[in-house]
Amino acid sequence: MSQHCETNRPNGSHRPRWPARLTRHAGFVVVAAALVGCGISDDAEPRTIPEADRGVLVAPAAQPASTSSGRDRIYLLAPDASTSSRQLRASTRNVGDSVTQRLSSLFGTLTVAEVSSRLRTAIPEGLQLRTAIVQANGVVVVDVTPELLTLSRSSLVDAVAQIVFTSTEVPGVRSVELRVNGANLQWPAGDGELQSKPLTVYDYPGFVQSTQPDYPAVPSPGDG
Repeated sequence: MSQHCETNRPNGSHRPRWPARLTRHAGFVVVAAALVGCGISDDAEPRTIPEADRGVLVAPAAQPASTSSGRDRIYLLAPDASTSSRQLRASTRNVGDSVTQRLSSLFGTLTVAEVSSRLRTAIPEGLQLRTAIVQANGVVVVDVTPELLTLSRSSLVDAVAQIVFTSTEVPGVRSVELRVNGANLQWPAGDGELQSKPLTVYDYPGFVQSTQPDYPAVPSPGDG
């Protein structure tokens, strides 16, 4: 597909284009195109905070910028390491008990403490939460703005996983139905396969770093 769209981006950045690896699901492409007029870009990656901006970080209103202590967990990307795959790590903030409060915090800026811990996020800049409605069956319907569709495939997997794990931290929430401007779309699970059903943490096995220490090596019979 060769459809292109104009976007108002600073510094003369290039036009986004549809990556071939996401066009195999025609239904997803048509809906996404109708929503934002262009496809999922292949050059957006998890965001880090530039060195020059770290001294002026502003955390979400309910979270002090100088600490990551709190009782409400959101999920960020663990520090990048060349020896391991990307994984999520819980970060605690005092933001509130509802899905709306958790996701609004997740979609905001990283705190100073999180940046110092080299945590990152795949949530695209400018993404806004429209609504988050918890249904009686434990499914939360999360409706967001179209910025989520600008991510590359791998970053989209990470961002959706962050949303799913953060949402299901709220008691009573078991799965997430993710929408863009009210439209149902298919979203990639941990293996990259597109899913149309509500997503659970079990769709992203191995994504969260264990808090348990490594077990010591079992000594061989010759050791003494």
